[in-house]
Amino acid sequence: MVSQQPQNPNMQNNAQAQNPKQPQAQRTIEGFDPRAFAKNLAMEASQVIPNNINENDKKFIVEIVHKFCLLCGDALVKDAKYNLNAQQASIITQFIGEWTFHKSVDLINGGIPPELREGVLQKVAFTVFEIAKQAISRNLPQEQIISVIEIQVKNCFKQAMDELKAKGRINEETLNNTMHQSSIDDMSQQEFDQEQGLGDDLSDAKILKLASLALLMKKLPQEKTESIVSKFNQSEAQVLLQYIKMPNLEQKIDKSITIRCLEEIKEVLPEPKNISKDRIYAKLFKIVKSSEKNKISNIIDKERPQIKNFVLSPYTKEPAKIPSRVGNVICKYLEEKLSSDDN
Repeated sequence: MVSQQPQNPNMQNNAQAQNPKQPQAQRTIEGFDPRAFAKNLAMEASQVIPNNINENDKKFIVEIVHKFCLLCGDALVKDAKYNLNAQQASIITQFIGEWTFHKSVDLINGGIPPELREGVLQKVAFTVFEIAKQAISRNLPQEQIISVIEIQVKNCFKQAMDELKAKGRINEETLNNTMHQSSIDDMSQQEFDQEQGLGDDLSDAKILKLASLALLMKKLPQEKTESIVSKFNQSEAQVLLQYIKMPNLEQKIDKSITIRCLEEIKEVLPEPKNISKDRIYAKLFKIVKSSEKNKISNIIDKERPQIKNFVLSPYTKEPAKIPSRVGNVICKYLEEKLSSDDN
């Protein structure tokens, strides 16, 4: 698919019409061998595939990277319009290889069936091919090219996934799981940590969480920061402190990753020991407003008037005097009952 777009059939037909017996000379880009380059990129890809990928999927990644890089290289050689040099052709083909690799990993980790992967990757590869070719021919700065390609790849990938969902080929859970994958961010984070010598004995997931937590702690008073750091083991504390001291940390971690990590941290945090009335009422309000009123009424039907008044206070707007610890027990009871009713 990538190789078909840049061809110029009119130019080819004109040449054959002028001399039908003379075979058309094959165009070349001096110093650029598309076959050798595609082979090298596929070999490089095979060496950095994540360990969680099984052998069949590893084979798919290597083969699809080779296939799309070869198609791209051949198309660039045949493209007389842009007249690219070897360096430009290599950069474009490398973009194709890198994004094909990363999105292959994302599709696999997202649970996309094998028969649906290549169609999505074709759309990604063609997007990269067209944008990179035009940007490089206009001599745009490489940082700008990288940024533009990344934005367009994300848009293209999301559109392709939405189309699969709309056609009933994947469900909502698989769609969301795949869209939360980001091989390129994971790999960048690993490389960054290796350069900094961070967390050699920690998992990638834990390092990301520590980095995300460090972003919040940068704004805390020193005493509070020291108190939090002291609750971690030596290895984790060392990584956390290095991230806190790191300049421009917020620019080095993707915001979506940070948000996801902080949400996961929030889920495992213990309940606060000091239970304020405001906190309890906010918790009650959230429980009641997210549930059907008749369910709440049925649960408290035989309870004492004071408890009924407290539970229904989000509806009545009338304050109910009840100890904070008792209110906390009631909230937990409501959550358990509502959860068991749903099941």
